[in-house]
Amino acid sequence: MNKTAVHAVIMVLTTILAKVLGFCRELSLAFSYGASNVSDAYVVAFTLPTILFSGLGTAMLTSYISVYTDLQQNHPSEEKPFHNQVITMSFLLSMLFVAVFLALRYPIVRLFALGFTGEQLDLAVNLSSIMIASLLFLGVGYIIQGYLQMKGRFFAVGMVSVPLNIAVISTILLAHTNYDLLGWGVVIGYAGEFILVLLVALRNEFSYRPDAAFRNRNIRRFLVMVLPIFLGKAINSINILIDKSIASLLTEGVVSVMNYGNRITGFVTSVFVVSITTALFPQLSRLSAASDTKQLKKTYRSSCGIIGLFVIPIAAGMMMFAKEFVQLLFFRGEFTAYDVQRTGEVVFFYSLGLLFYSLKEVTINVYYARQDAKTPTVNSAITILLNIVLNLLLMQKMEHKGLALATALSSLITTVMLLVQLQRKMGHMGYRYLAGTYLKMLLAAGVMAAVTLPFYRWISGLTDSLLLGLLAAVLVAMAVYFIACLLLRVKELGYVVVAIMERLRRKKAAG
Repeated sequence: MNKTAVHAVIMVLTTILAKVLGFCRELSLAFSYGASNVSDAYVVAFTLPTILFSGLGTAMLTSYISVYTDLQQNHPSEEKPFHNQVITMSFLLSMLFVAVFLALRYPIVRLFALGFTGEQLDLAVNLSSIMIASLLFLGVGYIIQGYLQMKGRFFAVGMVSVPLNIAVISTILLAHTNYDLLGWGVVIGYAGEFILVLLVALRNEFSYRPDAAFRNRNIRRFLVMVLPIFLGKAINSINILIDKSIASLLTEGVVSVMNYGNRITGFVTSVFVVSITTALFPQLSRLSAASDTKQLKKTYRSSCGIIGLFVIPIAAGMMMFAKEFVQLLFFRGEFTAYDVQRTGEVVFFYSLGLLFYSLKEVTINVYYARQDAKTPTVNSAITILLNIVLNLLLMQKMEHKGLALATALSSLITTVMLLVQLQRKMGHMGYRYLAGTYLKMLLAAGVMAAVTLPFYRWISGLTDSLLLGLLAAVLVAMAVYFIACLLLRVKELGYVVVAIMERLRRKKAAG
């Protein structure tokens, strides 16, 4: 677990930097266009190409690592041909996706932006038609990222979104009414991502020779995993688009408000959950290939505990200061006080489901490591159906708040289902231990809230600076939570401290 923990720490630290730039991207969009028809069209256009392909890209990456790991251990002579064939297939599929999207761009955009008409619809279609070219870089880029994960090169994987964010920020600030530039900024950004991972991979013995000999047992194994994983990921991605489509039926700017709120909560999941699961999956795959079920369960429990250690206090903090965080981040330019209020409400309700969403992501990786993609896929289908029903029920009275709450509730219900099924398949998973650990963390978060809220009210009376007030409150909250976890003997805190110390020791020894 030590090596995995070190990799996870690397991913967390690098992802924080990348996500800070991601926030700057959202800030630049909010500053330039606020919550308007233009920002709504941009959000849909930006989301469509990447979301529609991310399911397939992630599925191919996951299957690539799983099959490649098995070949490493059992059939090393078959590694290279399999590697070449997967990259070739990925590029061909990317071209197919681009062609299909361009041929059907109007009905696809209409499907996922039900409330768009006239110039707003035309703008969304035009932008998505430009941005779809990014798939030519995304497809192969996913596989190269998988290769780097296998090599333990998590720094580059964590930094992969930096070129995209820089390009998008630059074009948003420069575009003004030249909306085509907004689209080309995304394409340039994804091209930069591809160049970054390729250069790092070339320094780590990466090579490629086109190979379209797809009729072999390894490719069949690969495809058997890809299809259900793709369906599961695609369903999750489509779920996001459905939320935005339903949001487009509400008042102007709701699509943007939901997007800004999702970006804030998504920062947490990207930094801590995705970082940990990215570092974790190669290890889970190796343990599964070696049939070391005992160590696999132990690694899974430790990962769930570490994620809870971070996610629980952060979710509590975002619920306490949702409006203040939104105000600090977005309240400038065309982003109004009304936009702050609505986005803050979205952040509050999204935060309710953060822990459950996080647990689901870790648990799904256990299924994938065991080459069981069917169960997560069925669970994802249930999630989207449940989310649609809850969306339609809750939006009647709660509008945008109902959409966010529906996401949280559907995550809670389907995560519990996934956990129960995993225990049925693998036997005792240590859920009682996790429940006890989470209870300690929730108690520590409660103490944190009890101390931090009065402190924030006090410090706000001493300064007019929202930044200084929030910064002071965050520092106090971190200190209180840390001390509370120590007093409650939360073991996961020790795991993280040891991993950080190990990373610092290695860095010192290397330099």
